[in-house]
Amino acid sequence: MFTFSRRFLVAALFTALLLAGCGGQVTEPSSAGSGSEPSPTAPATATAQPSHMAKLVRWRKPVEEIFVHPLVLRPKLAFTKDSLGQGFADYFVTDGEFERMLDQLWANGWTLVDARKVAAHEVWVPKGRKPLVLIEDDVNYYEYFDGRGLARRLVLDSDGAVRAELPDGSLSDRDVVPMVEAAIAEHPEFSAEGARGVLALTGFEGFFGERDLSDPAATERARELAAALTDSGWDLASHSYGHINLTTSSTAAAVADAQRWQELAEPVLGTTDLYVYPFGARPSPQATRALARLGFTTQWDIDIAPRRVRHDGAIVLSRRHIDGFAFDVPERLRPFFDVRTVRDPLRPPSR
Repeated sequence: MFTFSRRFLVAALFTALLLAGCGGQVTEPSSAGSGSEPSPTAPATATAQPSHMAKLVRWRKPVEEIFVHPLVLRPKLAFTKDSLGQGFADYFVTDGEFERMLDQLWANGWTLVDARKVAAHEVWVPKGRKPLVLIEDDVNYYEYFDGRGLARRLVLDSDGAVRAELPDGSLSDRDVVPMVEAAIAEHPEFSAEGARGVLALTGFEGFFGERDLSDPAATERARELAAALTDSGWDLASHSYGHINLTTSSTAAAVADAQRWQELAEPVLGTTDLYVYPFGARPSPQATRALARLGFTTQWDIDIAPRRVRHDGAIVLSRRHIDGFAFDVPERLRPFFDVRTVRDPLRPPSR
């Protein structure tokens, strides 16, 4: 089982990775200053736009990307004084925080865009708005979530809507997917061309909270949920099978892990070309190439500025972490939201 003790062992590495450069040939350098907003939307090209893009304009600047984890619904259960509670405070946000983030992202001019279009440098947004990619990591609802105030799994309700199932079996709309869907329903221009976000999944405890994939019923539930998500505009990505550290893993180990994930995931989730590095830990050039040869041609690290890099056979994109650590540097998040007004009153003080 992946635990926060494992996360804490790589804390120093994580910090170093945030500060390190991406390397490779940068095709979209970040704008000066890690906390500055992208430049205003560029004019559309002179060529005729497809009819479905009639109200959209081409974006030619770097594209911001952010990520969260499944949401803490009961902070008093999550933010305890033990090491696991500190881990939830450091790496997770609450449903109330996420709701206020979404409100402010909309108000501050951000619109969700398709990650593959970012990789292809073909981004279109409503005029006057700015593109944003949203990623949710570890959409597995691990065993260590149990009893800590998070949802138990994602399910389809009787109407086919994606909802979060709570430990008592009741259904809730207080998790990333249903909350994003509600925000788009309220503000259609919060999504460009039907984009939602990327859901990154490991494999060692199944998918979406269906932990026992030897159970045909659980596998079928996960398969139906994956189909509903992709049909509605969500993209699914590998987050490795075992949440491995690619910086310290050999190329052979990275390949074996990725193949194990594909063997488990493809019959359930379908194929994907998206790969989100666990911990944001960048692999070696050899491992990057090897992952690309397996079909993972768009990959993500973690950084504090938007980057799009052609790197060893893949497009490597950078995304910002949105969590307790990020809240401790509020000026970096100012283009997106005001940490002071987003922060949950039950969140522990900064350490």
